[in-house]
Amino acid sequence: MPELPEVETVCNAIRKSIKTNKIKEFVIINPKLRWNIDANIKKLLSKVDIRKIYRRGKYIIFNFNHGSLIIHLGMTGIVKFLKNRHKVNKHDHYEIKFQDNTILRYNDVRKFGSIHWAENIEDNFLIKNLGVEPLSDNFNYEYIKKISKKRNVVIKNIIMDQRIVVGIGNIYASEALYMSKIKPNKNCKLLSTDNFKSLVKSIKKVLQKSIKAGGTSIKDFQSIDGSPGYFKQKLLIYGLEKCACGKNIKNIRISGRSSFYCSNCQK
Repeated sequence: MPELPEVETVCNAIRKSIKTNKIKEFVIINPKLRWNIDANIKKLLSKVDIRKIYRRGKYIIFNFNHGSLIIHLGMTGIVKFLKNRHKVNKHDHYEIKFQDNTILRYNDVRKFGSIHWAENIEDNFLIKNLGVEPLSDNFNYEYIKKISKKRNVVIKNIIMDQRIVVGIGNIYASEALYMSKIKPNKNCKLLSTDNFKSLVKSIKKVLQKSIKAGGTSIKDFQSIDGSPGYFKQKLLIYGLEKCACGKNIKNIRISGRSSFYCSNCQK
């Protein structure tokens, strides 16, 4: 599933690709996604102006005067821009037509993505329980330390809990913990203040670095133009066999996910 940098990359590409904020029409091609597309969206998005496009967690938000459109890419969702009419392809699900006749079309092979309308986005079931944004000032060592001292779980599960901090998936959690020299299965209560400071700094650094590089080219992620992301070759621990120190990298399972770490560098 695309993580925060991948979604931010797509969101940035959408903003750059849209030359007009006026939507002419919303067209449902195949409503069958993780949740069936609400037919009412077609009425709500007829001849309206976009106020703002932004990312919240792993969701892309189109904000309007009368509500918000929430787009989730799922595991294989791809958005692409087309000029005028264009042949409908297999796995195309919906399109947004703009006043200048450009079209944003959504394609999803595995159908785990979704699209929703919310009059008040903070009340939407996908959004209302989300934690803080990791690149915001609200995500700091005091915040994560306070939460961790009340829990009895491993630190990797803390930073991957979307109710605590959003958008940090398995890849970047592994990378940030390696950069912080913290074992992924270390109990969060055992971390020092310096550990929390280092972890927050590393999370912000790895996410910013990946956004700048265009996402991570692992599995199905593609940017809006169909090209893969460009961060995979720069990963430090995830999916690798040898650490920079020369030791073999270990791979354990935490909550069913592969967790790569170096027993020499991470304590």
